[in-house]
Amino acid sequence: DPVEVTPQAQTVHEESYDDGMAESTWHPAATNNWAAVKYTAAATGEEVMRFKWYQVGDGGAMYIKIFEDNNGMPGDELYSGVNPGGVDGWNDKDLSTQDLVVSGDFWVGIKTFSTTLPIGVDTTTDAGASMTDDGNGWATYAGNIMFRVSLDSGTLLSNEDDIMPSSFSISNAYPNPFNPSTTVNIDVPEA
Repeated sequence: DPVEVTPQAQTVHEESYDDGMAESTWHPAATNNWAAVKYTAAATGEEVMRFKWYQVGDGGAMYIKIFEDNNGMPGDELYSGVNPGGVDGWNDKDLSTQDLVVSGDFWVGIKTFSTTLPIGVDTTTDAGASMTDDGNGWATYAGNIMFRVSLDSGTLLSNEDDIMPSSFSISNAYPNPFNPSTTVNIDVPEA
């Protein structure tokens, strides 16, 4: 089976609340429904690099949205773009060319079309960071809607000498089992 790898700088980190397994789904009932998950960036600002979502089934167009925070709810849009469809499982949208810088609380999410497919929900925990709007205003959603965001802090989080490994190593793949993507960390002793 093919494996897709996306190299990223050491300053990029992925934020998530879900455990990678969808026990349930949020299925929009109609066009123009919204779902969003709240995250917090460093106060000095971080660049949004990628948006990931877990959907059930192949296809299904939607708008991908990035919002400012407005008193604990999604506020003004910072980004809006149509995504023509995805695959069953994890999907990844590169936003690194959009020059989106966020500080403090912000939201990532979607606005639906009639073809939008169900989105995975992790119900084993509830971070209280997911919201939906079915036309009646934003409301808290039970469980963790499976939206993730990758941010670039622009600076390493520790001393560079601590980061450079002294020998070659490769980690176990996670999540495992996976569909359609996984992460494998590789350490090499030189740049």
